[in-house]
Amino acid sequence: MFIGFGNGFRLPLYYFDVETTGDDPQQDRIVTVQYQALADDLTPTGLFQVIAEWEWGEKQVIQTVLDKGVLEPTWDFVPLGNRLRFDLTFLIERATKWKLIDWDMAKLKYFWFTKPYLDLAPVLVMLNRGTFMGSSLHTFADKESGARVPKMYRQRLFPEIIDYVTRERDAAMDLLKESRDVIGDLGDRRRRPFAQRRSEALRGHSRFSPRGMRWTSTCHRNTR
Repeated sequence: MFIGFGNGFRLPLYYFDVETTGDDPQQDRIVTVQYQALADDLTPTGLFQVIAEWEWGEKQVIQTVLDKGVLEPTWDFVPLGNRLRFDLTFLIERATKWKLIDWDMAKLKYFWFTKPYLDLAPVLVMLNRGTFMGSSLHTFADKESGARVPKMYRQRLFPEIIDYVTRERDAAMDLLKESRDVIGDLGDRRRRPFAQRRSEALRGHSRFSPRGMRWTSTCHRNTR
């Protein structure tokens, strides 16, 4: 369930998503949190866990995902999803409301500076030719807008919510796999040979004077 790197480090990556009753964490609350471990090829593996507020209560839902380490500034649980800044911010706010965490500004800044995560939002913007408007997941996948979730929750259509979050997971994973292949092919075509990159790095290093590490190159001088 990890992504491998050349140095042998394996990244524990998880699909992660949060559904809420609205966009304001001061007034709205979490409906479901869902996550699933991902294999080396980024396909889902293991169980798709959906933790529902109507079964456990919001406080226990939050505590369960906190125990997984999603708000720890470590590499033990690396979330992958769409609009993760919203999901994680909402989770932080609601966890604070329930007094499950007590973060000052320094800790909040440290979290956002160090927490690794992979967000599909930039991929969706690029699929939309660089335009933010209309770059939602349901534009490029066979799924409904998440705006229906609050209404389904108020109507107590809980099986429909489970069906929605499952289809949303499937849509996100399908898009992720296809984007990975397309972008990976582009990267393979544009990737420069290692020897060339190393040579350029060494040339750049040689431009520094050993005396005070001053920049001695004139490459930035405008001679025109």
